[in-house]
Amino acid sequence: MEALVGWFLVLILTGVIGWIGWLQWNSYRTLDQRIEQMDPTLIESAGTRIEKVLDAPEGSVVVPYVATSMVPVQNVVQVPTPVTAPMNEPEPPVRLVQERV
Repeated sequence: MEALVGWFLVLILTGVIGWIGWLQWNSYRTLDQRIEQMDPTLIESAGTRIEKVLDAPEGSVVVPYVATSMVPVQNVVQVPTPVTAPMNEPEPPVRLVQERV
């Protein structure tokens, strides 16, 4: 009787592992079709992992496990500011001020 229960559990666990494998294989198989159809659920789907966003405004970031939301974009031109390298000369901790008479 114990062997029968054991085999029953083995069959159930094998079925669960096979079902999970089939779901993963099916998501890989249908990915190209969903991209061609521009399926909007791809972004929010837990079965897909986004590594790069190719068509998004500059400065957009992919944040994992956060629901997507549309935010209005303002057309603001950002001018990069030049960054200067630090000087090798250390600054004195106190600046001397001389009074004029």
